Amino acid sequence: MERTLIGQLKEKIGAEVRIRGRVDTIRDQGKIVFLVIRDSSGKVQAVAWQGNGDELIEKVKSLTIESIVDITGEVKEAKQVEQGFEIDIKNIKIDSLAEVPLPIVIEGEHNDNVTSLDQRLDYRWIDLRSSKNQLMMSVATLMTEKLREFCISNNFKEIQAPRIISAASESGASVFEVKYFDKKAYLAQSPQFHKQMAIAADLERVFNVGPVFRAEKSFTTRHLTEYTSFDVEIAYIDSYKDLCVFEQEMIKNMLKAVKEEYGEKIKELFGIETNIPEGDFEYIPVKEAKEKLAKAGVNSKGEGDFSPEEERMLSEIIKEETGSEFLFVTDYPHADRAFYHMKDPQNPKIALGFDLFWNGVEITTGAQREHRIEVLKENAKERGMDLSSLEDYFEYFKYGCPPHGGFAIGTERLLMKTLNLESILEATYLPNTPNRLGKLTTKARK
Repeated sequence: MERTLIGQLKEKIGAEVRIRGRVDTIRDQGKIVFLVIRDSSGKVQAVAWQGNGDELIEKVKSLTIESIVDITGEVKEAKQVEQGFEIDIKNIKIDSLAEVPLPIVIEGEHNDNVTSLDQRLDYRWIDLRSSKNQLMMSVATLMTEKLREFCISNNFKEIQAPRIISAASESGASVFEVKYFDKKAYLAQSPQFHKQMAIAADLERVFNVGPVFRAEKSFTTRHLTEYTSFDVEIAYIDSYKDLCVFEQEMIKNMLKAVKEEYGEKIKELFGIETNIPEGDFEYIPVKEAKEKLAKAGVNSKGEGDFSPEEERMLSEIIKEETGSEFLFVTDYPHADRAFYHMKDPQNPKIALGFDLFWNGVEITTGAQREHRIEVLKENAKERGMDLSSLEDYFEYFKYGCPPHGGFAIGTERLLMKTLNLESILEATYLPNTPNRLGKLTTKARK
C-alpha cells in the first residue's frame, strides 16, 4: 500500500490507509494506547486497542517519543479530537526506535522549557523537527523561490559563480585562504567579480544564489562566517536608484507570497503579522542619518558605517517619522566602500551606492559599479591593493563593458527579519561562526 500523507487523511475517512512518520506523543492507558503521529504535512491521533491483538499492543507500548513508525489502519471519524478523525491501528512497523531521553527539548507551541541556543544547534537535526522550525524552512524555501521567479520574469539569467577564486573579492582582508594544488586561492566573499564578467559577456541581467564566506571574528546575532547570498547584477542602468526600485519590488513580491501562503501559520506560531510594504521605501543620506542619531543621543561608529545600535535606532526613527520598515541609506564615503563602486561625478568622495535596512538590520549592500578600467585601477591604487592580483578581474573591462550595478541580499538575515527571530543562527540551517564549524568546537562531546 502506498503512503498517505497525514494532511490528506480528511478525504480518506472510512478507508484503510498507510501512514509513515514520527511519534510525537504517547498516552498509555493500559488496554488502550493513544499515539500522535506527525509527518511534514501535519499530525494525527492513532489508537491501538488490546482487542486488536496482544502483539500489536505490546509493540506500541515499546515505542519511544520521536521513533519512526509505519502504520496501517482505518481512518475513523472522531469528533473528540481536534482533527475530527483518528486512525484505528491494524498493523505497526517500527522503522527506527529513538533513544530516550532526547539530548534537547524540542520547542513546541506549548513548551516553555526551551534549551539554550548553543545546545540546540549542537543537535540541530533534532531542533529542526519543531513546528516553528519546520515552518521556518518552508518559508525560506518559498522566499528563495519568489526571489528567483521575480528575476526570471524580468528577463534575468541565473549563473553559478565559482566559490574558489584566484583573488580576494573585495579588499583582500577577511577572506579564507585555501591551498589550490600548488597555488594560493580564496573562498569567495561574494560572486561579485563573476557577476561583472556576466555583464561584460552581454548577459545583461543575471542573478546568483549560493554560499559566500567571511573570515571575520564577529560574535553577534547577525554575523556568520558562511551564509547564502542572493546576488543581482543589471546592465545599462542610469543610476543606482534603478537597483533600489528593482529590489523594492522584488521584496514586496516575496512578502506578498509569504503572507498568502503562510501568513496565518506565521501568526499562530511566531505571533507576528506579515506586513507587505505600501508605496516606496524611504531614502536617507548617511550624513543626515548620522545627524538624526546624534540628536537622539546615539554614539556614532564613524561617518561611513553603522553599529548595530545605530541601525536599530535609525530604523526606529524613520519608522516613527514615515511608517516605513525599510530604509535605503545612501551617499556613503567612497573610501569606506568597495573599490569597484562608482564615485559620484559631482562629489568623488561619495559612492553611488546604498545599504538597505529592514527593521534595524542591514540586509543588502548595492551600488552602481565602475565599468571604466582605468578608473577601476585608480580606485584600487587608492586602497593600496596589488593590481597584479586583480589582472584577471581587469580583463573583463578591456574589451568594452556596459554601465551596470547590482546588490546582494543575505538570505538568512532576510529570513530572520521575516519571522522576527532574535538571532541569525536560528535562521540558518546549520550555522558556521568563528567558534562553530557545524558544532561548537570548544565544547567537549559526551
